[in-house]
Amino acid sequence: GLLFGWRFNPGHPGVRKIGTLIIPSLLGLSVVQINITVSTILASYFPGGPTYLFYGMRLIQFPLGIFGVALATAILPTLSDQASRGALDELRDTLGFGLRMIGFIILPAMIGVIFLRHPIVHLLFEHGAFSAADTQATAAAVLAYAVGLWAFAGIRIIVTAFYSLQDTKTPAFAAVAAMLINIILALLLMQPLEHAGLALATALSAMVNIGVLIGILTHRLGGIDWRGIGRSLGQAALATIPVILSCLWIADLAVWHREDEWIAKGIMLTVGIGLSATGYVGIQALFHSKELEVLWNLVQRNAPFLRPQN
Repeated sequence: GLLFGWRFNPGHPGVRKIGTLIIPSLLGLSVVQINITVSTILASYFPGGPTYLFYGMRLIQFPLGIFGVALATAILPTLSDQASRGALDELRDTLGFGLRMIGFIILPAMIGVIFLRHPIVHLLFEHGAFSAADTQATAAAVLAYAVGLWAFAGIRIIVTAFYSLQDTKTPAFAAVAAMLINIILALLLMQPLEHAGLALATALSAMVNIGVLIGILTHRLGGIDWRGIGRSLGQAALATIPVILSCLWIADLAVWHREDEWIAKGIMLTVGIGLSATGYVGIQALFHSKELEVLWNLVQRNAPFLRPQN
């Protein structure tokens, strides 16, 4: 028979290649933790500051994790295959599709979080020692983070494109630069805005990060379909009108000023989200949205009972 043994050869070209790719990635991940640590330390100067930032970021991570991370993970194999074949035209198309899908999904989610931040925080957290004042403070952090939700999600797609090109250094260096900007902005904004200023600094630094990455990637790929992306974002912006109206109606209901009636509050919040989603999808259907068509085909593929019968 054959005997197998372990042998580690750090000089092997494959090992060295993996090392050059993974070390910058680890640096980028460490930057995220440094940002969290710095924000937590600075927030500790304000009563309840770390708690408000923690809960605020958890709410932002919900749509970001479901849609942003999932989409970036899904398109990575396609981008990698196209990059390995040198098919830059296809790679640009896939990247443009990813950015359009992020805009299609994240924009209404961002609007919903911004306008329903008080009801959401109230319903989820205002129990026991968590007071109405805590709800207001947490909602302020949610608002500041939500302003940058599009950037948080977009970075996932842009970084995935860099990874497909086997470039992990550029995203890492951009993350370090964004970290320094975050620290500077945090020190400037924490005095007038307290803990919300720290959240806003994180959002603004993410915007700078994605701006730098997009500029570099556009130059490297010889352009990106910004006209198609802009058209898609314009349609999404118009389609958010019913989202805004529904959220304003739900947020203004008297039920949120009462101490109990949690079931009624949960029902009204669910109704508001349902109305917002229905209005958004309806207007996108009128626009014959390609992104909506892709999502509908995906739903039909995973739900056979929705497929048209021959």
